[in-house]
Amino acid sequence: MTPRQFFFAPIVLPRYNCRTDQKFLIGAASHKVSGMAAGVRSQASPSIIVSSPIVTASRGPRHFNGFVCHDQRLACAYLPAINVRGLNRVYAALVYLTFAMRRIRSGDGVVFYNYFPEYVPVAAFLRWRLGREKVVMDLEDGPRADERDLRGYVSRLSLRLMSRICSRRTIVVSRQLADLMNIEDACVVNGVSPEIEPQRAEFGAPVTFLYGGSIETSTGLDVFAAGLRELARTQPELAARTHFVVTGFGGAKELAALAEELSPSGFKLDVRQDIGADEYKQILAQADVGLSLRLPGSEINATTFPSKVIELASHGLLVLTTDISDISLLFDRDTAAILTDATGPALADLLTKIASDPQRYERVAAAGQRRIVDQCSRRSVGRRLVEFLGVTPASTTQ
Repeated sequence: MTPRQFFFAPIVLPRYNCRTDQKFLIGAASHKVSGMAAGVRSQASPSIIVSSPIVTASRGPRHFNGFVCHDQRLACAYLPAINVRGLNRVYAALVYLTFAMRRIRSGDGVVFYNYFPEYVPVAAFLRWRLGREKVVMDLEDGPRADERDLRGYVSRLSLRLMSRICSRRTIVVSRQLADLMNIEDACVVNGVSPEIEPQRAEFGAPVTFLYGGSIETSTGLDVFAAGLRELARTQPELAARTHFVVTGFGGAKELAALAEELSPSGFKLDVRQDIGADEYKQILAQADVGLSLRLPGSEINATTFPSKVIELASHGLLVLTTDISDISLLFDRDTAAILTDATGPALADLLTKIASDPQRYERVAAAGQRRIVDQCSRRSVGRRLVEFLGVTPASTTQ
């Protein structure tokens, strides 16, 4: 029988929300894992996503049944999950292990997205059943020394255990992380471009700037606020030519105060957090510029990569990003707007340039989209993964 490639990750895709009548976040992890699974499937089928989703955000059911389906044309085995913080991890460990014992056979391969503690028992079992080289980690985040609580300790312990169990060959989110963790045999996957056709011909009027994801100091909240204040103070004429939208989660109080502060100047800050996937897609389709403002000196910058830039560029948005991690390996000044100085005045200056010369930055956005679709497409990533994981191609690709 043809060996299969399994991707273990606690994610949800649209069919799960539809089936359970929930609005769980379909974030960067879901997009990346589904993209990698689709990439491998396009080169060497079959590939299967296995997920015991994190459902603690549910305000309703305490228990979610498992089911198997095709979600976004991908085979997905959604395992049972419970909405009880702490115990949900123990429960997930049991259902992952049960699935592996019943469904995974010799010759198959498994990729674990990150190093969640619930993976440790199933990873140990699969190493025994499949051999070490068939059990691979996909490191999306490195260990953070600034997390000194119980969660941080458990996370670092889990990483140490998984590193000893799994293959030394590792999928990593950035070249910087591979160097930081001294991983010599690494396959870098910054992100995976969704399968979309270029649609954006020109920027809107006004130019719409989108700032989303995790909103906190380390991801640029203070720089964003200072930049908009500086813009309102020095370039009041741009109020009618710009529109700022914030999605994601975090910083709600600071953003509400900023919106109220900017209102008399005419600058519009539209805070639209806690939204569903469909509404986010509409916002993304209407935006012209996507902001990624992670601070160069922050711990989060050293340990991960802002894969949201892949999504933004793939959809044709101009990527406005700080120069961190692998950004310089993906973009240059002809394919993105690079913020070399992560300060409010520098951000205001770059926002002014974009709003004042949208035609120039439309061309930059188009070039960035072409580059990312070429380098990070599902087929491109799939070819690298098939070679790296040693997956045997099927006679026909799908």
